[in-house]
Amino acid sequence: MSSLNEKNVIAGKASRIILLACLTSVGIGQSFIFTSLPPIGREIGLSDVRISSIITIGAIFFVIGAFLWGGIIARIGRMKSILFGMSSYVITLGFTGFVLQQSLLKSLPAETTYYLLICLRIVFGLGISGIVPAIQTYLVLHGDPNKRSSTIASIGASFSIGMILGPALASFASSISLTAPFYLIAAFAVLLFLLVFLIVKDTTHVKVMIKPKSINWLKHPALPFLIMSTLVILGITGIQQIMGFLLQDRFGWSAVETTTQLGYAMMVMSLMSILVQMVLVPKFELGPTMLIYLGVLFAVIAQVCFITMQSYFGIVLAMGLFGICCGFLFPGVITAQTILAENDEQSRLASVNASLQGVGGASGPILMASLYQINSTIPFVFLGIAYLILFMAFLHYKVRIHHKIA
Repeated sequence: MSSLNEKNVIAGKASRIILLACLTSVGIGQSFIFTSLPPIGREIGLSDVRISSIITIGAIFFVIGAFLWGGIIARIGRMKSILFGMSSYVITLGFTGFVLQQSLLKSLPAETTYYLLICLRIVFGLGISGIVPAIQTYLVLHGDPNKRSSTIASIGASFSIGMILGPALASFASSISLTAPFYLIAAFAVLLFLLVFLIVKDTTHVKVMIKPKSINWLKHPALPFLIMSTLVILGITGIQQIMGFLLQDRFGWSAVETTTQLGYAMMVMSLMSILVQMVLVPKFELGPTMLIYLGVLFAVIAQVCFITMQSYFGIVLAMGLFGICCGFLFPGVITAQTILAENDEQSRLASVNASLQGVGGASGPILMASLYQINSTIPFVFLGIAYLILFMAFLHYKVRIHHKIA
């Protein structure tokens, strides 16, 4: 019996590692396109607006797909949802590489290439948007309830690592050929698909072929924390959007200098976020209450640094502090959501959360850039006030979490 339990523990750890690797792969697939597509698009004759529209349309359908996937996951099961998402990931990336290759060889006109890429990116967005909520639900329901914050933190860190690796892998693979990143990343996804298919088993839920009961999210106790999650992502994408403007305006750097220095600052932010989620949260087993307290504290300090510290060191310091803030807030807010939802609501909760995060990700750059046009300090004042409001809202709603845990 002891031997059987030991095998189950090993299988559970292997499944966790494979699924977290899938999340890293999704992060790579989402981010490498920003590095690979622009130079190829220009090479085949697409305008910058059309290149951007391909990425934007894909992001829109990711948001739509994430919202729809919750009910689908509840009905067909998490494993089928993950496998379907990974297969659509492989197929669309492979075909995208093929289409771009044919266009570079002048076998396809630019106009045809553009519409094919839009179609492929739509399928890509709709397909992979089910992977994150399915994996989150699997890990939450198969994990230790007392270590849920650590589980959520590992999910965020894995995706963040993928977002960092994507551009780096694209730059490396592009030295082979412009379309090589698409094929290499698709090949990595094929390997993960096979590992999921052969090793990962879902012991708590397979499928329910009946329509799950509807959920009124406007009255659900997790609603305040869904709104908080949207704000967290809005802040991340908004800061990323305006930071290039701020560096260029404050220091008078050229486009090349700005891009280089911005890359360093962004790397510091990402690394600090990953460090918190991969090391601090699991080590100290911090609960959602403490995570949100710490996240808001570092968020406000970061905004003060952005406003008051005029040097480049000050900017990097503020970005690092903001990365720490995100490292605490992301697992804190989502852990609170999962505690407030029933087990049969977890997949739809994860789906709605992913969709709202997509909304936050899409609206953050527009909102923060608009505020920046009024005055360079207003976006940081806005975020500081928003995080304080988030904190006050949390103080009001945290009793629900404590009651649910008890």
